[in-house]
Amino acid sequence: MSKTISNFPEAISEKKSALLWAMFIFGLIAINLSIAGYALAVAIGDQSFRPLPDYSAQAVDWQVHKDLITKSNRLGWNIQFEHSKSPNELKIVITDIKGRPVKGGTGALMAFHFTRVAEHRKVPLIESTDESGVYYAKIPIDREGKWQVSLDVVGPQGERYFAERIVDWSFR
Repeated sequence: MSKTISNFPEAISEKKSALLWAMFIFGLIAINLSIAGYALAVAIGDQSFRPLPDYSAQAVDWQVHKDLITKSNRLGWNIQFEHSKSPNELKIVITDIKGRPVKGGTGALMAFHFTRVAEHRKVPLIESTDESGVYYAKIPIDREGKWQVSLDVVGPQGERYFAERIVDWSFR
């Protein structure tokens, strides 16, 4: 009479034990993959961990950017950023080196809150018809804290002015 190993009670117990350990290991792998998937979803969905648009090109052309800022500083223009009385507008006052208002400029304003780089906004400047040297940008400053604000303006004689500021907005 020949008996196969699978008929022994010990062999059946070993199969159950092997199946239990295999399920335990695959269960741990499933838990690990679930945690990794959740961490990835949180990292992708977080608006604060994003590079600026066109960051790589700006990094390559850093000398051009530095030269533009140097030329802008030589113009001696003064820029002031203020909250406008109307909602979702930023008031920009531009004066030249002698304190005279800069009229007839065109350009754009780029801004983002430090914790929301992905919400990078770029809007055109609108010159005020009531006040000389005053421009408005329709951009919602809806969050207190530090904002990176960049202003790119071409003056009436074709001179280009570029400024970057860190502005700490408080609504109090």
